[in-house]
Amino acid sequence: MTISNDPPAKAAVANGITTSIKSPYRIPVNEQPLFKPRPLRVVCVGAGYSGLMLAYKYKHETPMDHFMDLCIYEKNHDVGGTWLENRYPGVACDVPAHIYTFSWEPNPDWSSFYAKGPEIWEYIRRTTTKYNLDEKVQFNSKVVSSIWDEASGKWLLEVKQTSADGKTTTIKDTADVLINGSGILNKWTWPSIPGLESFQGTKLHSARWDTSLDWAGKRVGIIGNGSSAIQILPQMQKTAARVVNYIRSPTWVSSPYSADLTPEGKNFQYTEAQKKELRENPEAMLALRRKIEDNFNKFFYALLRGTPQQKAVTEMFEADMRNRLGNDPELCKKLIPEWHVGCRRLTPGDGYLEALQAPNVKMEFTPIARITEKGIVTTDGNLEELDIIVCATGFDVSFSPHWDVVGRNGIRLADQWRDDPQAYFGVCAPNMPNYFVFNGPNCPVGHGSLLAVMEWYAEFILRWCNKISADDLHAVVVSEQATAEYNAYTQEFMGRTVWTSGCQSWYKSNKGADAKVTAMYAGSILHFKEILASFRTEDFEIQSRCPQNRFRFMGNGITMLEEAGGDLSFYVKK
Repeated sequence: MTISNDPPAKAAVANGITTSIKSPYRIPVNEQPLFKPRPLRVVCVGAGYSGLMLAYKYKHETPMDHFMDLCIYEKNHDVGGTWLENRYPGVACDVPAHIYTFSWEPNPDWSSFYAKGPEIWEYIRRTTTKYNLDEKVQFNSKVVSSIWDEASGKWLLEVKQTSADGKTTTIKDTADVLINGSGILNKWTWPSIPGLESFQGTKLHSARWDTSLDWAGKRVGIIGNGSSAIQILPQMQKTAARVVNYIRSPTWVSSPYSADLTPEGKNFQYTEAQKKELRENPEAMLALRRKIEDNFNKFFYALLRGTPQQKAVTEMFEADMRNRLGNDPELCKKLIPEWHVGCRRLTPGDGYLEALQAPNVKMEFTPIARITEKGIVTTDGNLEELDIIVCATGFDVSFSPHWDVVGRNGIRLADQWRDDPQAYFGVCAPNMPNYFVFNGPNCPVGHGSLLAVMEWYAEFILRWCNKISADDLHAVVVSEQATAEYNAYTQEFMGRTVWTSGCQSWYKSNKGADAKVTAMYAGSILHFKEILASFRTEDFEIQSRCPQNRFRFMGNGITMLEEAGGDLSFYVKK
């Protein structure tokens, strides 16, 4: 075949084949089959549920190991993320255990309907070993910096690694695709209370618990009444000499999720016969998991204002709290919120309200003024002398990762998200090419089964990885306009939900009662699944690695199937 540079009207014909015309888009044919993937270096930060889901799908479900070089950096010594780190007394999951699993590895041997933290971590470790999910994980490796390099189309990484003898070294790495799987509730913080550092007793955070701590016979102060404090207090109250719970605002201490599926609406232990049935009868296991998921997904209607479901759960939770508080008018006024159920994260808590009324427990509603070497001083001047202070005060939920992320044109993600974190379906951010995040701003974090959502995120991210590789793309980045429009629509919908009913919550940008909701998705998780699966590439700016012609990936005119000598009549059906 000859190539002519003559004008179109004089295009020559050589060997019976019409030759190409002169064009600014002319490039040499890429001598490889259509969609042949190019090597892709993918780095994920975090080996909790998110990172391990990614590892499984990459290796076992949608095998990509023939072209993708996956590396997972994990700052801890083992897998598990929050379930490895959180070891406070009473730590447990408020989601029924049978749907708090990897979808491909149901567990018939859960000891109870709601599982304790150590058992959840053991399940994660066991599954990791079974499927070799930590094959690509580098432990004791903390990413400290990631900078997008436009020329190469890569993220330039710095990673601090700690050896077994405690020595640290900083290594450099690159990634074509960078994935943040470090989680929302990952960066724990001390509360901003004057004098906290001066306390001479034992001070600890719920997210950094000392498992050797002995509180028997001790005077304990617990700051906070969120989900961690609600689980901690009943455990410490049993043997502590005195416990003071510092409560800033009321919260709904709800019935457990899917309590209507349990005897007496409470947690229960599975019998050996029940576990044997689930182990030997996969259909029974599937039916149970689907029943729980169905129950969970229906709860979304209770999160919408004015619905019969919202009215019903409010009446039910209020009646339950009043009953557990002995219908004490003063306690009910102080502990039962006026805002709608679900405005803050629901906090199921067996035993918490009962423990609050124990003789050795004091509820303190007066705000904390400062902390001294002896204990906690409230704004009325009262000093409570303590041996132990427990800060169950939560996490930095600003959504910015714990390391420096610098995207296109030197824009820092922390700066971009400081005042108004805006993402695209909680997975992408403008100015951050080839960057994806599990559970970013306005994701379905409180809608139902979060593990199902995380699995859909993994599928979405790997779909992009495949496209970047097969289409030979330099960069994909969600457009600012698409992100702005998506967020505007999201906030319009939020007015219909309980999340804007006047509470202070980490669901909001600054936790103020009237602040913008930045943590929740505008719809049910089924709504989220369907729209994420639609794969709206039209919302992205896509840049080919061949600036002259985006279709260079079309290759030499044949497919990979033909090159491999496969079945060339596969499309003929019976």
